[in-house]
Amino acid sequence: MMLTPRPYQKRAIDASIQWMKKNTESCVLDLSMSAGKSIIAAFIAHEMHKISGGKKVLVLCPNATLVQQNAEKYAMLSDEYSIYSASISKSLRYPVVFATPLSFVSVVDDTNGEFCCVVVDEGDQITETIKTIIATLRNKNPLLRVCAMTGTPYRTGEGWIAEMDVDGSIIDEVTKPYYKKIVERVTPRELIELGYATPPNVVNVSEKYDTSNLALTSGGTFRQVDIDHAFVGKGTKTAMVVEDIVNHANAINARGVMLFGATIEHCKEIMQSLPAHNSGIINGEMGDKHNKRVIQQFRDQKIRYLVNVNMATVGFSCDHVDIIAILRATESSRLYQQILGRGMRLDPHKKEFLLLDYTDNIQNLFPSGDVFSPEITAYGNKPSQKMDIVCPDCNYVNSFSLRPNPDNKMIDQQGYFLTLDGERETLDTKGTFHPAHYGRRCLHVKELGKNNFERCGHFWEFKECHKCKHKNDIAARKCESCRELLIDYNDKITVEFANFNNDLSQIQPDTIVRMSKRATMSKSGNPMFKVFFKTPYRDFVAFFS
Repeated sequence: MMLTPRPYQKRAIDASIQWMKKNTESCVLDLSMSAGKSIIAAFIAHEMHKISGGKKVLVLCPNATLVQQNAEKYAMLSDEYSIYSASISKSLRYPVVFATPLSFVSVVDDTNGEFCCVVVDEGDQITETIKTIIATLRNKNPLLRVCAMTGTPYRTGEGWIAEMDVDGSIIDEVTKPYYKKIVERVTPRELIELGYATPPNVVNVSEKYDTSNLALTSGGTFRQVDIDHAFVGKGTKTAMVVEDIVNHANAINARGVMLFGATIEHCKEIMQSLPAHNSGIINGEMGDKHNKRVIQQFRDQKIRYLVNVNMATVGFSCDHVDIIAILRATESSRLYQQILGRGMRLDPHKKEFLLLDYTDNIQNLFPSGDVFSPEITAYGNKPSQKMDIVCPDCNYVNSFSLRPNPDNKMIDQQGYFLTLDGERETLDTKGTFHPAHYGRRCLHVKELGKNNFERCGHFWEFKECHKCKHKNDIAARKCESCRELLIDYNDKITVEFANFNNDLSQIQPDTIVRMSKRATMSKSGNPMFKVFFKTPYRDFVAFFS
């Protein structure tokens, strides 16, 4: 059977190949759940091997299941591939290698620059192991290309994983993006409209757990004690929730129902209310053999209900899932969308799948009510009202957070406050206009090829270099153009005075009010004095040989 990509898959493949032909900077494909990342990875690997003149391509997958899944798709293009994963096989013989990071990192130092490209499946999982592999391969081959694929190109609290969006703009909600640009996007809505994914039917459930005590820690997770308080030991509540799930399953004659619990103990409580002959539970305590057997029973439709915490999220593939039941609070929209992906797979016997959420996840993670439109923020970025701001230089439309506007002043299209006369409001006697938003510089970037990018030079707020008059970001310490230190005159005097005071070879103006000395030895064994000085302003120590 020959593998043929769907139109949207070909679009993603072409976009990544075109980017990698021109740039060594890394790229990202933002691919919805059920977009067929395995097929896209297979074509990218096959094409990069060809256009590199026969060099090797590495496809990194987070687990052995995805390694096997990706390799099987590639086998439909070529039988010249290897698998390097501890639980499957360890081979580097063929030009395309499918591997798990933890297995491949042990041999990455033995490579000799033969890899031209790394494709990272589930590329939002930017672990230190993956960084080590890419850094090592890039050190051996500076022209290495990197392409990540993910359905959730963001991380909890850190924001987006790429610096630039598909349209060439700088992404605001980031901290330290690992990748350069998102080169193509395939959305869940697009797949559903094209008939390539199953839509969710979000059901208003009558039962809900009380999650009001749950609050994210600074690390972006819930405290275990709070999770236990909200979900564990709620016998009557859990029994009523499970009864509601079973009623929905019976009403549509569901073939596959996946239940996501909060903890292992919670999952055990869920199992107590499900029909034992028709249900199974998987978790890390039960062992690999048990989990594989239960998953196979679910795939073969020998059981209807599969209970888990988060084992069946990434890489779990089962087409006949009719109901996703969420009995847990999820810390991130990323995990939530991975859970949704388990129901979105196409099946000839279903037109939709039911989404039953017995918590406040949708309200908390998707304020718009659209489970495909999460609110993405980086740590320190507080949600605020945004406005489309047109750049006066390049006409690019930026989206910036607005400043507080208690007086309800008018704002023009280019983002400045207006006076009652309709004139732009000024901040100072120099005539600096008052921006109504926190955006400092236009986000538009032109791609010039060969790793060359030119960002629009328009600033709403800037710091002018006193030496060359170049406009710099207000947070810059050195001039982007001439590298002059960007501090004001008073600050400069303060720095110079501090440097002068720290240089004991200079004559100092302080009065010495006390001095003491102690004989000691230098590191080289020579006799010396350690002298302690005290002035009205400071204490310091000097050494005399």
